[in-house]
Amino acid sequence: MKILRLALLVPFALVGLACAGGSTSSTGPTDEICDNDLDDDGDHLLDCFDPDCFSDPICAGGQEICNNLVDDDGDGLTDCADPQCATHSACITSPENCTNGLDDDRDGLTDCADPQCASNVACQAGAENCANGVDDDGDGLVDCDDPQCASHTACVTTPENCTNGVDDDGDGAADCNDTDCAGNAACTGSGTCTEDNIYVGSSPGGCTGGSQCGIVFQNPNYSPQCRPSSAFAGGVNYGACGTGGTCPYGSFCDAAYGCMPYCDAVNATPLYSCPGNGICLFNITTTNNRTVGLCKGIDSCDVVSNNCSGMTCVLLVDGTVCVAQTGGLSEGATCTYADDCGAGLICVGTCMRACYLSSGSPCSWDEDCYQLNDANDNPIPTYGVCDYWL
Repeated sequence: MKILRLALLVPFALVGLACAGGSTSSTGPTDEICDNDLDDDGDHLLDCFDPDCFSDPICAGGQEICNNLVDDDGDGLTDCADPQCATHSACITSPENCTNGLDDDRDGLTDCADPQCASNVACQAGAENCANGVDDDGDGLVDCDDPQCASHTACVTTPENCTNGVDDDGDGAADCNDTDCAGNAACTGSGTCTEDNIYVGSSPGGCTGGSQCGIVFQNPNYSPQCRPSSAFAGGVNYGACGTGGTCPYGSFCDAAYGCMPYCDAVNATPLYSCPGNGICLFNITTTNNRTVGLCKGIDSCDVVSNNCSGMTCVLLVDGTVCVAQTGGLSEGATCTYADDCGAGLICVGTCMRACYLSSGSPCSWDEDCYQLNDANDNPIPTYGVCDYWL
């Protein structure tokens, strides 16, 4: 019988963070509301144009219809020009905010270009224009440095999140490197530690003041730092991170995979292996040029049906895991690593269709489901690959 060998698996490099989202839906009304400028019943007929509203007093003679460009009540005033339409949604506009860079009243004129802003102090001669690179009012402060521009959209920044590895406020410094985070609990650990002090069961290092050693991600760098014990007070290994990216001591919070325990990715017989049902799968390189492994929990997903939501089910010697797809190679393409191939495929030097050893499905009539062996010639259960008969 033909025996194929599962591609050698080396730890995947953790190259990025991700997050997943969702959507909700609701059921709207089924009856037409005759004065809200909406097609409530979905028949493509709006308000008084809908036969459902013909008998409604709002649509009776003598009543102005506010969105049909007709002077319905014969008073010489059409639609929004008629006082009857003052409260109709089609006729209500927001007043112009003269310093936010937006056309709030939707008249095609923004901020000081809108006549509504003629008397606003921000639009008087000598006022600061907040986005032209010029010190308009001559006070030595240009654009966003001028207090006049504090509320302008060009000058409002997102506050720095001190634990997400992103330069949120755009000042060139991320997380604990940003002075905004100087007093943040995630950045106030004291003492020294190295990569030798991050594992569960390793020596604690020189962290003091109720802090412990962990890895901090400050995009694009990973570095060992003493972090306050509160940074290890939440989250679940192989599960979701806690508030503020917290994980148990000895773990790292990743946006895609949650809390990932550290493991020794270098030694053949690691001193620090994965706790519980996990495999030392990914690795990161720190600022000290040290390689640190990260454990991924075994998912027991189905390689053939690929039942990983938004990810790809990959076959490893130790089981199956859901991973964020990085390769996506097609059937027949040359591959090297277990995650090189797309969904429903297994890397055996080339990407081949996965199948169930028990049934041969989904191989075609002229194919068999061939057994896979690991590097030590031990058979791998459950899954094989489809190939033509010998």
